[in-house]
Formats: sequence, structure tokens, C-alpha cells
Amino acid sequence: MKEVTVNSVKEVSGQGAGLRKVTIDPITRLEGHGKIEIFLDPDGGVANAYLQIPELRGFERFCEGRPVEEVPRIVPRICGV
Repeated sequence: MKEVTVNSVKEVSGQGAGLRKVTIDPITRLEGHGKIEIFLDPDGGVANAYLQIPELRGFERFCEGRPVEEVPRIVPRICGV
């Protein structure tokens, strides 16, 4: 199992009360900026997860409307991430 450095673990208040938020920011194996937020339920399971990459690379448009099976054949030829 690979160890991950986590920037913060916080209790969530308000609408998501009872959840814990794990933030990994920045993602270091990505060119540019990126952040992962993982919300854990009281049992430690993943309730929700978000990947945020603010840069628009543009090739995402090629994937819209295509069958999901085609995406792994298209994306590696454009970008190594």
C-alpha cells in the first residue's frame, strides 16, 4: 500500500454534518494545479469524492458524447496524464 500525504482532515459542519473531509492539495503527479477532496461517512467509508483541475486542456471536448469504452483509447494519445 502506498502512503499518501494528506494536507488536512476536517469535520464537516452544516448540511454534511457527521462527515469528515480529507483534502489532498496539490496533486503532485499532475502538470498544473489539482486537488482531491474525499468525504468520509462516520464508518470511514467514502460518501463522496471530487477531483478539481481548473486548467482547461480542451481535449475533454473530444470525449463528450462518446461511448465510455472509447475514452481510454483516445486520451492517452493526447495527454500522458
